[in-house]
Amino acid sequence: MAPLTALVLYWSAGGNTRRVAEALARGLEGQGASVSLLSLAEAEAAGLDIEAYDLVCLGSPSYHFGVPAPVRRYVEQMGQRGRERGFPQLGAPPQPHRWAVVFVTFGGPHTGLDEATPAGDYLVQALRHLGRQIRGAWYTVGAFHGDPDREYNRLGWLGDIRGRPNEHDLGVIESNARGLAHVLQHELDAAQG
Repeated sequence: MAPLTALVLYWSAGGNTRRVAEALARGLEGQGASVSLLSLAEAEAAGLDIEAYDLVCLGSPSYHFGVPAPVRRYVEQMGQRGRERGFPQLGAPPQPHRWAVVFVTFGGPHTGLDEATPAGDYLVQALRHLGRQIRGAWYTVGAFHGDPDREYNRLGWLGDIRGRPNEHDLGVIESNARGLAHVLQHELDAAQG
């Protein structure tokens, strides 16, 4: 049977989201998936078409309860390419064997995870409009960059987040990705006969 093809696509200013993307890619590869790991800039330069992949994993940090401008621009371009192919359709019908996961890194000094979910919701809806079946929205704590003793890293809603994402956080992502790849490969194999 053909292996699951996966695209792990991310934007990362300070490295937190990139580290999560790398852990996700390791987990998928560990379960036998064929993985392409690219930043948004690399994907844009290559003229990448997400439709070439069974699974698309799209990651971003949460900035002020949303996604940063480069991610928003990429998502808008994805939507334009989708409209050229006839998406979104009424009811955004899911396409068979076309899955997606979104992943968001966040510091959440004021209200914790609630600061990140709007960014995740935005990415989920963008991919659903392209007919992708959403298989998860994964959120990972990441410290603010610069001075590690910055007040937001020590005293926010989540407590001390210096050094995050840490090895435990990344191990959880890698493990979840292995489990996801196992399930999706099983679904592909069953469909292929």
